[in-house]
Amino acid sequence: MAGGGKRTPTPKSIIHQKFGAKASYRVEEVYDSSQSGCPGLAIPQKGPCLYRCHLELPDFSVVSNVFKKKKDSEQSAAELALEKLGIRPQNDDLTVDEAWDEIVGRIKYIFSDEFISAEHPLGAHLRAVLRRDGDCCGSVPVSVIATFDAKINSRCKIINPSVESDPSLVISYVIEAAAKLSDYIVASPDVSSLRRKNPYPSEIVEALATHVSDSLLSREVATVFIPCLGEEVVELETLYISSDRHYLDSIADRLGLKNGSQVMMSRTFGKASCGSECRLYSTIPNKSSDKSSEASGSSNEDSSHIEKTRNARASYICGQDIYGDAILASVGYRWKSNDLDCDDVTVKSFYRICCGMTPNGIYKISRQAVIAAQLPSSFTTKSNWRGPLPREILCMFCHQHRLAEPVFSSSNAPVESLSDIFRSHKKLKVSGVDDADNDNLSREKEDTPGSGMRFRCEVKIFTKSQDLVLECSPRKFYEKENDAIQNASLKALLWFSKFFDELDVEQPSDTDDDQDIKSSTPNVFVAPPISHNGHSSESKPIDVPSAEKRVQSITNGSVVSICYSLSLAVDPEYSSDGESPSDDESPRDDIESNEDMEAEVDAEYSVNCEPSIELIESNEEIEFEVGTGSMNPHIESAVTQMTVGEYASFSTTPPDAAEALILAAASDTVTVRSLLSERPTLNYSILLLGVKGPSEERMEAAFFKPPLSKQRVEYALKHIRESSASTLVDFGCGSGSLLDSLLDYPTSLQTIIGVDISPKGLARAAKMLHIKLNKEACNVKSATLYDGSILEFDSRLYDVDIGTCLEVIEHMEEDQACQFGEKVLSLFRPKLLIVSTPNFEFNTILQRSTPETQEEDKTESQLPKFRNHDHKFEWTREQFNNWASKLAKVHNYSVEFSGVGGSGEVEPGFASQIAVFRREASSIENVAEGSMPPYKVIWEWKKEDGDKKD
Repeated sequence: MAGGGKRTPTPKSIIHQKFGAKASYRVEEVYDSSQSGCPGLAIPQKGPCLYRCHLELPDFSVVSNVFKKKKDSEQSAAELALEKLGIRPQNDDLTVDEAWDEIVGRIKYIFSDEFISAEHPLGAHLRAVLRRDGDCCGSVPVSVIATFDAKINSRCKIINPSVESDPSLVISYVIEAAAKLSDYIVASPDVSSLRRKNPYPSEIVEALATHVSDSLLSREVATVFIPCLGEEVVELETLYISSDRHYLDSIADRLGLKNGSQVMMSRTFGKASCGSECRLYSTIPNKSSDKSSEASGSSNEDSSHIEKTRNARASYICGQDIYGDAILASVGYRWKSNDLDCDDVTVKSFYRICCGMTPNGIYKISRQAVIAAQLPSSFTTKSNWRGPLPREILCMFCHQHRLAEPVFSSSNAPVESLSDIFRSHKKLKVSGVDDADNDNLSREKEDTPGSGMRFRCEVKIFTKSQDLVLECSPRKFYEKENDAIQNASLKALLWFSKFFDELDVEQPSDTDDDQDIKSSTPNVFVAPPISHNGHSSESKPIDVPSAEKRVQSITNGSVVSICYSLSLAVDPEYSSDGESPSDDESPRDDIESNEDMEAEVDAEYSVNCEPSIELIESNEEIEFEVGTGSMNPHIESAVTQMTVGEYASFSTTPPDAAEALILAAASDTVTVRSLLSERPTLNYSILLLGVKGPSEERMEAAFFKPPLSKQRVEYALKHIRESSASTLVDFGCGSGSLLDSLLDYPTSLQTIIGVDISPKGLARAAKMLHIKLNKEACNVKSATLYDGSILEFDSRLYDVDIGTCLEVIEHMEEDQACQFGEKVLSLFRPKLLIVSTPNFEFNTILQRSTPETQEEDKTESQLPKFRNHDHKFEWTREQFNNWASKLAKVHNYSVEFSGVGGSGEVEPGFASQIAVFRREASSIENVAEGSMPPYKVIWEWKKEDGDKKD
């Protein structure tokens, strides 16, 4: 809060920070029998009651006392849980001396008879050290106390806030505090372990010995060994844990240390395959032993710690300094028993953790597309995101790097008018649009209440000590506040991602977008040198050519669905030492296609080929939006040249930067590492499953406010009011957007009808209409939705006042569109028919608003693409006029042409062209009786009873 001090977190908020959704509160009502209506019978009265809260945590539960308020019982339960955990909300008024006193008292309590059997993270460790051999029996490594006792950690932060960034300081403070308990605690000769001066009573030791379970028997656990020297690779290790030792002793053996007391444990990070938490284990840094030697009065010569080099890779993934070699493992004791929890950690786990530390890596792994996916350059809720949204990713990134939570600040401003957008849009070079649209734009603005504000957002990233790391202030406005927040988050993520890609330079190179960003990051992050195999392949940008010259057939903004697989292969023409037998030959970069291939690809095809091929990654179906940069550029380049159902394969040389991603995705890292030591190629196999878009809404949004869909509704509304129509049929109603929108305005309509062939669309329409008709007062007395083709005649829809067919005919074949025109004007015979369809000539302007990632081939046709990949045709103004004029003439209708979006007076006309057919005054022929009506009633509503009928 501005101008105020930092608030002490409540017990419940601390529990939430530590356990999240794993903490379950259940509040029960408790009646006081002495205040009941029938004293002595404990019959509760209908009056105030008391509350008791049951709090369930993963390893224990607590029950609060009774309180008059629910929230007080919940806070009480959380406070009891924190007390059991040894955590107390940090008080700002606690002095350093008081903090020292509490640490001393806490250490004495930890070694008490009472604590050894307590349900606490340290309890199992204390019981385990009693099984250690020789002089180590009963000695507790100080790193265990420093890691697992939250209360000691919180008090150390009061003494020195740097503990947040250097947890190893806690070890020296624990030893210094233990020195004040010389009559009670004995420090072992190596200084880094503590034990009681007087042994535990024999009856306690014997009781603990009877509870040894099978899980304490000797076992093997897979771990990853991370050497300190950057040129060496990480290796899979097997850790042998014996039942008569603490597991830190086994880790110490592998690290070349005397015993587990010299092992430091990192914070928890990442997860193993079973979900258990991972930690890094390494040598306690020499600086800690120096401080502890001073505190205990011993010299450095007595310490067995040796000077170690900082392990950059291990330090990077856990967020604290690690010295010497390290072991990545998932092992630990359970709270309520002596059981040992452990899980195998693989080399793949290490590389996935490394990749997940970057913003782009979080996004890749959340999509389960480690190699193929990329962090998009823009946020759209339509298609870019399969996993956490940008704001969530940014929060995760900050948490991983020990930064404070991002701070968001939103602001708003009036919406620009359409004429201002046209005027300022440099790519739109159409004279006369501004003046021609002024009157129409003014009316649109007046008819759109509540749409006059847009939003933008600023985000700031701070360290835990409130030093500014990044300030991102995008200047672009968005219609929704959430879109502004997500795009600001994305811009910050992209900057961080670029920073991590260019850690060898002081600052990433500037771009136009970076003008909105201020940063001071060089001292915040440390470069992670990740070596793989000592092989350095030449990195170069690769185009994906084909045997025939192919052109991009899928426009930017389209959402494509593909099945793909990526495999690593070594060309048999190359020898094992990576030398080519011929200097004229080079790795193949080509693309092969087969349009007749089946619609499914066997993802295991590469495994069954030659032994030198290894499947790295596959996905049976994944969607991405073309032009946003959310997919590997090689895949996107190939996909945009394909047609639905077509199969393509090609290969590229993987750059050095991709090797970590390949190892993070591979199942068999041993084989893949061997392949990477040769001259491998990355083989891509792709099957294009489907294409959607680009959505018309997206292209139109850059120019039209309100959207064209809303302008079409307003156009229909104008004719409904002018004609005082009482019945309306929407041909091709889809999900009922037009019918639903018309209910937002007062009209003369009493009957509304929708016809479509999509059961899913009709179901959505029924749900929307049912809610709105039963909730709002309007003139409509009946509503019906029919499942049927608009190419078939149903006599129940004969002679209605108005028929609408907005943006429908282009989804048919052209001959079907002509057939619909014949049917509707000759048989349905509405008094008024409104038909709209996209103006193909306007597409050139709209498609300039979509992002482009590559230069177009200037030698290819400059004709625009259809607005929607599902469109079977799109007519020019001349084609549309000819179609409508011929129909009107044959069937005794007049027709007038208009449209919405743009202007009919200047090129290229309206964005959406409209024909309004009016039936000429003449006798109406009777409808022939006969066969059963073809349409099936899906949903029906009547105002009298409001019933819904299936």
